Parts: sequence; structure tokens; C-alpha cells
Amino acid sequence: MTPLSLSGETLPLPHLTAIADGAPVALGANGVARLRAGEQALHEALTRGDGIYGTTSMVGAFKDNGVADEDRPKYALRLLRSHLLGTGAYLPVRVVRAAMAIRLNTLLTGHTGASLPLAAALADLLNTGITPAVPEYGSIGCADVGLMSHIGATLLGEGMAFAPEGGPAIPSAALLARFGLAPLVPGPKDVMSVLSSNALGVAGVALATADLRNRLPLLLHVFVLAAAGFGAFGIPWETARLDGLRDEARVARYLQGLTRPGDWSPRRNLQDPLSFRCMPQIAGALVSALDRVEATLAHTVAHADDNPILIHGRAMTSGASLPLALALDAQALVIALCHYARSTLSRILASCREDLSGLPRNLTLDPGRQVAFGAATKLAADLTTAILRESTPASLYQIPVANGFEDEASYLPSVARALGLQASLLSPLIALEALAARQAIRLSAARPTDGPGALLAELDRHVPLLDDSHAVSEAVRRAEGVLARFATRLAAPLPPDLAFPPPSFQENAHA
Repeated sequence: MTPLSLSGETLPLPHLTAIADGAPVALGANGVARLRAGEQALHEALTRGDGIYGTTSMVGAFKDNGVADEDRPKYALRLLRSHLLGTGAYLPVRVVRAAMAIRLNTLLTGHTGASLPLAAALADLLNTGITPAVPEYGSIGCADVGLMSHIGATLLGEGMAFAPEGGPAIPSAALLARFGLAPLVPGPKDVMSVLSSNALGVAGVALATADLRNRLPLLLHVFVLAAAGFGAFGIPWETARLDGLRDEARVARYLQGLTRPGDWSPRRNLQDPLSFRCMPQIAGALVSALDRVEATLAHTVAHADDNPILIHGRAMTSGASLPLALALDAQALVIALCHYARSTLSRILASCREDLSGLPRNLTLDPGRQVAFGAATKLAADLTTAILRESTPASLYQIPVANGFEDEASYLPSVARALGLQASLLSPLIALEALAARQAIRLSAARPTDGPGALLAELDRHVPLLDDSHAVSEAVRRAEGVLARFATRLAAPLPPDLAFPPPSFQENAHA
């Protein structure tokens, strides 16, 4: 596999996800040159006697305590070990790999004062497949010091790590020796450069965002199946295409491209329940939120968030360790996803109501004898409620730490956890919508074509109808598998209307 070059510049999400999934990396020449210049600037600052937080001084409440030149290497180790505080289950390997790639890319901006051996050591971990074992809890999102310390420990031959073949975590020293890697001998600011980064929180948001972006076409294919089974109107899509906000128009254009005249006929007068009628608005808001997160990520993964940072040869105090913009953008994505999930539940429930859908109650194939979707709606409600619970604005729950000296935080890792949980719960919820839509289509005269028709055929081939003869959980599991495979096909490549950056074209009904 050809290594992906990192140079401290743009790191597209597809490249980051590829590295998370095992792709090797290489250090780009421009990035190495900037790294060397930054390292030289650090040495010159130290020679001048400049004060550099975390290097010539201690940190947090002890920032006014100096560190003597001769004590600096030992202090760096004490700093690392005092921040080895993570607890809980280990983060997924792909999240930690993405975090190492982000930290490596930001080192190559040249603004951190880190050494080339540190950058090379991170690249070695990525390329050998050694992944530090990083616990889930321990960061409030103003530099992930309590978690990034576990990556630093592996670099120094301490702590625990996962081998490339998987299995339980084992001592990092054994894995480094197995691959012929020597523990890092850190430069003056290397330990601080490892700790003073939000790379883990950023990685969690980035991977969840990439996953949701890639699933957008699938979500809208499933919605079209639901609209077909319900007999919904397509007129609101045309209205949004002509006169909606930009991202509402993007969704509307995509929906119109999935259908043909005669795929189904509306079964009611004038308009549908809002969960059907407002899909350009609901999915458009989700697309808008994804775009905002990706725009902020594009900056975040290519700029140093250290404190201090080196600019024009000066070691400058920085507030970049507070990634509040990304946390708030990601929180908006959490809320947008809540609205999408809630609308999904509403469509399932509307399809099961004979007074709204015109179909047999609970989409039963044998009225009076089958429960069909009657019980399955409880699962849909539970999944939706769990997704909605993640909407709490985590960034507001700050408690001053470090003797009151550190009194702001973004709680970006908490937002990343919320996004990850939502994404995992969305999978069975969308599977339930697909199953309800397929059952409604079976009970109606709808005949969807093109992509939705192909998805319907895959569901028919692999998943039984809910007729009380099979476990609902098994049908959901099979449907999730069908949808996952279909999503992969739809995302290669993403259609322009659902990709980032968004297209510039927009129609206007008044033009």
C-alpha cells in the first residue's frame, strides 16, 4: 500500500480514515523542513533564556515554578507519568491511529518545537501497526493531556499497546523490541508536544463525521423507500429545490434523482405528516451541520493547538488548546442527528397507523393474526430515545481544575463519544425504517426503481418480512448488514450534492 504523505497541510477526511484503518504514512519533505526550522527556533529560544511553558517551567497551578536545564529530561518524564491518568475501556484502535496521524500532521506545521525523532517515532507506530492502549476517560477537552500521555508512554517504551494482529494489550516495550524500534529519547519539548494536543477528541469527531457523511446517500435511499410505502407526496422536494436554503436544495435535488414518475402514487389529500413533508429541511440541516464540522476540522488537523506555539521564531502563549469552535460545531451535529433520528421514528410510527398510512395496522400481512411491527416500534422508540439523550451540551459543564488556573474546557472528547454512540445506534434504527418501508411497499402498489429499487431487492433477498415467524432482532441484524454493504457502494464516490465541499449551484424560484 502506498504511504500517505503528511506535511502539516491539508489532511482530507478520506486520508485520515484510511490511516485509521491501517494505511501507512510518510513524512513529506516540506513538513520535515518546517519541523526542523521549528526545532531550531526552540533551541534558539532556550539559548536566549526565553520562558517556555511546560519546558522551562512546570505546568498548571505550578506554572511559576522553574525547571533547571539539567533537570529538564527528568522533569519531562515526571510530567508524562503524572498525567497517565486515563481510565475505563480502551478507545478503538482506529481512533488512536487517527489521533496519532493528526498529532503527526500538526507537528509538521513546524509550530510546536518538536523534534524530528518524535515525528519519526509516531510514523513508526503507524507503519508497524503498534497502537498505544488509551483509556476512554480522562480529558475535559483543553488538550487531551490525561489521554495523550498514554501515547507518549508507548513512544518511551512504557505503558501498554496493541499489536497489529489484535488481541489484548501487552507491554509497549515488548512490541517496540519485536519490531526493532528503540524507545524515543525526547527532545526538550517533545513530551509537552505529545501531551499538549486535542488529537484524540478531534479524531473521534473526525471519524464519526466521516462515517455519517458516507451514510448520507443510504439514509436518503431508505427515506425514499419509506415515502414510497407510505404513498408520500414528492412536491415538497420540488419546492425545496426551487426556493429552499442551499442545503435543503441539495437534498431535494438528490431525492428527485432517486425517483421516476409512477414509482408510487400519493394516498392522501394535499400533504403528508411533517416527518415526510419536511425531509429536505431535516436532512438539509444534517448536511449543513456536517459541512460546518468538516470546515472546522480542515483547519484543526493542519494547525498546531499547542501551548506555547512557535511563530516567527518566538515561543508564544496560545489559547489554541481550547477547541471550542469544533466542540460547538460537533454539538450542533449531535443535535441535527437527534432531529433526523426523531423523524425516522415518526415515519415508522406513521407507517404503522392505518389512519395515516391507509395500510393495515402495524403493517401486518395478516390482520387480526400477526403482531408484525407492533412490538418492533418499541425497539425503534428505545433507540431514538438513546440518541436524543446524547444532546446535552457537554461544553457547558466546566469545573475549574488545576487549583482554579484552568477554568475553561470544551469537553470535545465527550461530544465525540456522543457522536460515536449516536452513529452506532442510528444503524439499527435505519434498519427498522428500511424494514417498515419494505413491508409497507409489499402492502401497497408502490414500485420504486433505480437505487431505492435495488436496495429493496437486496432487502427482499436477504431479510425476512416481519410476519411473526422470525425474531425481530435477527431481521434487524440482517438488514443492518444489507444497508452497510449498500452504503459502501453508494459512497464510492459520494454524489456531489452530498459531498464536501458543497456545490456552488443553487436555483431560485424568483430568478
